[in-house]
Amino acid sequence: MRVSQAHIAGIGVTGGSKHTRTRIDKLAISAATKALLDAGVTYGCVDLTVASFLDETRIPPKCLDAFGKHGAPVCQVDNTLGLFTAAQAVKSKQSECVLLLSIDTDEQRSELSIVGMILVSDLFLTSHAYLKDGAVTVSGYSSTSSIYSQSLGGPDFPRTIRTAVNAALRQARIEQRDIQVLEIRNSSDSNTKQALEQFEVAPRISEGVKHTFTGTTGSYGLCGLVWQLRGWANDPPSKALNCLQITLSLDGSANAIVLCRADGRSALTWEEIRNVRDGRERLGYNPAVQTNEITREDLINVSTKRHFVPLDNHGDTLELSVKGGDRAALARL
Repeated sequence: MRVSQAHIAGIGVTGGSKHTRTRIDKLAISAATKALLDAGVTYGCVDLTVASFLDETRIPPKCLDAFGKHGAPVCQVDNTLGLFTAAQAVKSKQSECVLLLSIDTDEQRSELSIVGMILVSDLFLTSHAYLKDGAVTVSGYSSTSSIYSQSLGGPDFPRTIRTAVNAALRQARIEQRDIQVLEIRNSSDSNTKQALEQFEVAPRISEGVKHTFTGTTGSYGLCGLVWQLRGWANDPPSKALNCLQITLSLDGSANAIVLCRADGRSALTWEEIRNVRDGRERLGYNPAVQTNEITREDLINVSTKRHFVPLDNHGDTLELSVKGGDRAALARL
């Protein structure tokens, strides 16, 4: 049986915010709405939602009732395993379209952000041809817990990094020299040098997302890599075929993720996509360079069929603004 690839078809991020229960609900709904708009699908297309938790911070499944109840299950997993769980659900053909909600934190500012992603299968991507130009494939993913060394008398960070990176590269069927862009999250200068020492040819270090929020779990930074591959970030042309993100946790564990474009092309330049009609049109702005709040129309247009939406819909109590103006982009969903 052929294994399907897992493709990121839509992403949505919320700006940093102090985390209260009410605020987390709203952030989760906002991130999910943006991801659905970016992918040009409704919540009715989603057949599994993965809601992550980080320590005591949880994304309550109840908040997803704002999009309607059409029977799609919601599973809760540790934040470090969110992308892995969503990707495996797609690869195993258990799900064709998965909504992932993950958490990122800025420890220095005591803020958090919710990141929404739509992951789809090969079949879903083929049946929604308009997505292929912007879809990014998760070609490799690995998570490694801290490796202890008696000779060092403590954690062996280089070996932990090497184990995670090699496993991800093996899944992606590429070599270290095939990585053009590298992003490292939640690491000291020494750990950064240790990570770079693993590469025969040093790749270009990603500048990350151009926002004030600095995430530590990697979820927020992953969006920056997707935007670079799409050409939305307006970065200097890199012609990157493969991007690698390494996330080092405070407990010494490491995650490695390899991304590439679903169409096999190298990262596009801004000039190539400046006038392309894609997720930026459905959102009404370019999320790589600015952050906007969702509106009532946005939520309505990504919700499932109306008869699946409870009368006490959360969307009615979110105090969302009314979009107004040209709604042609929303009508194309």
